Amino acid sequence: MRALAFVLLAAPAMAADYAGGVPGAEVGRLVRAAMAAAGEAVPDFPDPARAFPACNGVPVVVPRQGSWSTAEVRCDGPVWSRAVRTGAVSPSALPVAVEAAAAGPAVVTLSRSVPKGAVLTAEDLVLAPAGARAPDGIFTRLGDVVGRRTRAALGEGKPVLLRQLEPVWLVGKGNPLVLVAEAGGLAVSAPAEALEDGAMGDVIRVANLSSGRIVKAVVTGPGTVTAQTNMR
Repeated sequence: MRALAFVLLAAPAMAADYAGGVPGAEVGRLVRAAMAAAGEAVPDFPDPARAFPACNGVPVVVPRQGSWSTAEVRCDGPVWSRAVRTGAVSPSALPVAVEAAAAGPAVVTLSRSVPKGAVLTAEDLVLAPAGARAPDGIFTRLGDVVGRRTRAALGEGKPVLLRQLEPVWLVGKGNPLVLVAEAGGLAVSAPAEALEDGAMGDVIRVANLSSGRIVKAVVTGPGTVTAQTNMR
């Protein structure tokens, strides 16, 4: 009872100090005290660089969305709320992480259904466990899928597969090319024009602008094809 009375008596005195704002060092102290009182391990995090607004009472500190990785500092009068990142790892999140690891690698998955011909954006995609038996042709990086166009309508929650996307053309029909011909250890290049679209490794028809002949060549890079002597 004596300890409780001390806290109740001390609160008004502390509140008076907040009339001109809550200094960053004091915000850090309040957050650390709240975490310790909740039985949480207190990590080493920096105090806010700027003071928080004035508060007529003692600011309340709670975990944001149940996790102490971000603490929420609130004032009831005047009303305001600020977030402080602590970097704490929530114990409740650990079983989820273990379960996700056991479920297989995180792969690019649709967060919503998309129609055929849609250009995928970051909002369409999430990383999710693929399961123990992941299909072939999956992606593990969002950046490899963003901006690609779908070849068919795709459903929410399904992994995005390579065969479901339009190819990334390194050569576009009608575009100028560099045609490289190799023979006897020598390489000769000539200007050419693509007569077909082509991805890496595709064999396409090209027009050799120097000779006027139409030949087949392998796409070897952006705007570059290599003629093969055994191709007709």
